[in-house]
Amino acid sequence: MVTLDEIRLTVQRMEDRLDQAEDPSIRALMAAYRQLLPRFEADLEAERDQLLSRGGALMLVQQVWREQG
Repeated sequence: MVTLDEIRLTVQRMEDRLDQAEDPSIRALMAAYRQLLPRFEADLEAERDQLLSRGGALMLVQQVWREQG
């Protein structure tokens, strides 16, 4: 099983990379993602679930970025 630390590092790496995107649509999606973070924390008790939800949202942003590239 993947550890919590590994998931944290993966989410952080994805956030860092996507935050560097210059594309306005990706910047807008990352702003929307940041607005969702408190919701993940409020709705999901377990940190693992929060991180996995964040990772899923980031994968969607990443896919949009790839399709635009």
